[in-house]
Amino acid sequence: MRAWLLVWTYFFFPLVEALGQVNSGGTIEFDSGVQQFINSYCIKCHGPDEEKGDRTFHKLAYKTHQNQWKINLNDPQKTDLLHDILDQLNLGEMPPRKKGVNQPGVDEIRKSISWLTDTLLKLENQDSSKETVLRRLNRREYQNSLSDLLGLNSLPFDFTDNFPKDDDFHGFSNLGSELNLSDQHFDAYLDAADRYLRMAFRFSPPIKPRTIQVRPQDWGYPERVSITPWMYRHVTKDKYLDIGAGKKQLSDKFDLGTFPHTWFDLTGGIQVSGYYKLTVSAEAIRRLTHPYDPKMIPTNLNPPMQLGVYLSRGKRGIASDSTKSRSRIGLWDLSDHQKKTFEVVVWMDQGDAPFLNWDNGPGPSDYWMRDICEKYHTDIEFRGKQGSHAWHVIGKNLVPGRVVSDVWKGPVVRVHDLHIHGPLNHTFSSKAQNIFLGGEHDLSKVDLSMAISRFATQAFRRPLSPEEIRPYLNLEKKARLELKRSPQEAFFLVLKAMLVSPDFLYLKEIPSSDSQISNFELANRLSFFLWSSIPDDTLFKLAKEGKLKKHDTLEKQVLRMIRDPRSRSFVEGFAEAWLRLDKLGTMPPASLKFQEYYRYGLEEAMLEETHLFLANALQNNAKIDDFIHSKYGFINQDLARHYGIDDVTGIHFRKVSFPNDGIRGGLLGQASVLTLSANGVDTSPVVRGIWVLESLLGTPPAPPPPDVEPINPDVRGAKTVKQLLSKHRTVQACADCHAKIDPLGFPLEYFDPVGGFRPTYYRNRSWKNSEQSTTRIPSYRIDGSSTLISGEFVDHPKSLKNALSAKKKLVVKNLAEKLLSYGSGRLLTLQDTTEMKRTTDSVSANNYGFRDLIIKVVTSEAFVRK
Repeated sequence: MRAWLLVWTYFFFPLVEALGQVNSGGTIEFDSGVQQFINSYCIKCHGPDEEKGDRTFHKLAYKTHQNQWKINLNDPQKTDLLHDILDQLNLGEMPPRKKGVNQPGVDEIRKSISWLTDTLLKLENQDSSKETVLRRLNRREYQNSLSDLLGLNSLPFDFTDNFPKDDDFHGFSNLGSELNLSDQHFDAYLDAADRYLRMAFRFSPPIKPRTIQVRPQDWGYPERVSITPWMYRHVTKDKYLDIGAGKKQLSDKFDLGTFPHTWFDLTGGIQVSGYYKLTVSAEAIRRLTHPYDPKMIPTNLNPPMQLGVYLSRGKRGIASDSTKSRSRIGLWDLSDHQKKTFEVVVWMDQGDAPFLNWDNGPGPSDYWMRDICEKYHTDIEFRGKQGSHAWHVIGKNLVPGRVVSDVWKGPVVRVHDLHIHGPLNHTFSSKAQNIFLGGEHDLSKVDLSMAISRFATQAFRRPLSPEEIRPYLNLEKKARLELKRSPQEAFFLVLKAMLVSPDFLYLKEIPSSDSQISNFELANRLSFFLWSSIPDDTLFKLAKEGKLKKHDTLEKQVLRMIRDPRSRSFVEGFAEAWLRLDKLGTMPPASLKFQEYYRYGLEEAMLEETHLFLANALQNNAKIDDFIHSKYGFINQDLARHYGIDDVTGIHFRKVSFPNDGIRGGLLGQASVLTLSANGVDTSPVVRGIWVLESLLGTPPAPPPPDVEPINPDVRGAKTVKQLLSKHRTVQACADCHAKIDPLGFPLEYFDPVGGFRPTYYRNRSWKNSEQSTTRIPSYRIDGSSTLISGEFVDHPKSLKNALSAKKKLVVKNLAEKLLSYGSGRLLTLQDTTEMKRTTDSVSANNYGFRDLIIKVVTSEAFVRK
């Protein structure tokens, strides 16, 4: 009998959605004032003669013989129309402010909004189909929970990589209604749990640490003179490793010369899994003193040269298509002609090995080195390819064994030594080993009943009764006696059973007559909101004492949790959901057109800029207006180069002040947002305009009517994007929505597909050959001018930000709703959004501080509602 089948039989159950009957709202009296409002201001465009937006209101209500207006709320289409009307009135977008369109008075609008809100809230509260939705942990939450539960840190690889992708709703990957479960999930959970547990628990005596020296002659192959690569990751001399020149004579297998092939072939890599300290000494050589034309070296040598240290899963990690089998564990700026030592502590599995890289060096192509040799080293001749990647090197004055690196005088990263020390002592005394087993390595000396009970309580995030623990104790006994497992394997089987149990995988909220969640459920909701992980001892203690729901206590805990380093998970997760950072990299820029994006690792830098910007707002309670426009940002030398900002040197990110030109600053000046809202080749005011509506204003445009065929307008004579869209807006079916979308996107046309500023569009021209590079030639000037649907004229990123700043109440309300949805893990109801409006009205008195808003959301009734 397979052990996992036993686990399934004991602890897993089919998860079935609870489907309830809709408690019909029935037929109710339709307010005559609202009906008069619709007849006066809506029917002309949404009636029998015209159906703008595929919506008609003339049949919304009907008139009885008693001359009363009635509406049937059993019809979901009619309730949807009521929601649409309420949304448009709240936004002030309907009726449109156009010449010849009658406008209602403020009192008419207020009364209509009041009746619609009250009616829909009553209908919502009567709906008996509202059931508590089980919310599964997503990948980020699962990984963080296991790391915190077991005390595992500095893990270079993500064991959730083989999990099925989490389903999301508009970027939110933590909504219970969207997260499904499959057999594939279960198999992946078992595999990941086994790997985590074997890292956390050791049942053998500690091993004395030892130091492994990887010598220069251990890099490359034994026959490195003939087949070691010669591009930019290479061995030159046995007393050190130079990365920047190389020894290629006969062939290029595209293996890394900076992977220690010789050492790995002799040892097989790390022999004992555990934590290790890697120490490397290196310096930059000839960065600015080489004799070659700098224009011939395809990298910027003005910033410091960077050394990257990577970890590889055996030799799998050096294959070009095995990105999941390698991970960068260290990155440092090097000093010129001055050796410095760097250290990093990381978990290494048996068979792992490190490799090195000049991280901001030239790319993997070797054409530039051949060009330099042709110009500066006339005694070396190249005669083309043989086979797939072979180059014959034949010198005019050939000396046997002579290689390119013997005469190379270009810049190099010089590595003097690399030491690997471990396994370190805390490998054998993890948090899990100490807390659950009392530091013991011999299970015969452990009270297993106590250990299993303690583990279950922390894993399930609530107190457990003896009846809930008993099945796990029985499983441990059954595994030993019937399955003939060793005590250690039986113990692992029990813990794995817990880690695939719904009590661990789901944030369960027990149905009850109380509309609010319990203290323990609140501890879970709060910790997964701000940490994407399990509650700590402080939250657990407050929940146990019944104190967590108190307003002052809750506010203090929010502030404490924000100051904790684990709040970085909130920054990353919420930025992904709110700003759609999950889209970054899904449509990567063209590699020839935007070489700097890949050469300098701009995608990673873009993400970090936005994360640091959001983290600063969180820690320092920055004004929410800063999200629209700010005079500062967080960049490193690579982004500074991309933005055209001087005097920023080094790979570390730092806070900088931006010029007062309005180009940078705020979210709309960040390359991450501008890149994810492009398609890698071109930009579109439509896509960027929709991003502004959805992510900043919270007013997404309606989808195109399903029964309208796409119409191709006559675009003859149009040369720019703006001219093309102008032609498109002549089509009546497209005009209304695009009048709302396009003006927000036109000022952002000043940014190219990777967020670089451009005054003109560019056309491309290849040089040398199409496989090597392209140059961009200025074309038509960009016209960013437009008039927003609300009447403001904008023509530049700066004026757009000013216009959006005037709408910051919308921005704050949208942000509050996004925070509540992310924190509660549910789609919002009208009751939720109504309460968030009241919440944001009170925040306005405090000038919209981001941290203030989070506290308001957490202490609201909506946050503790089931």
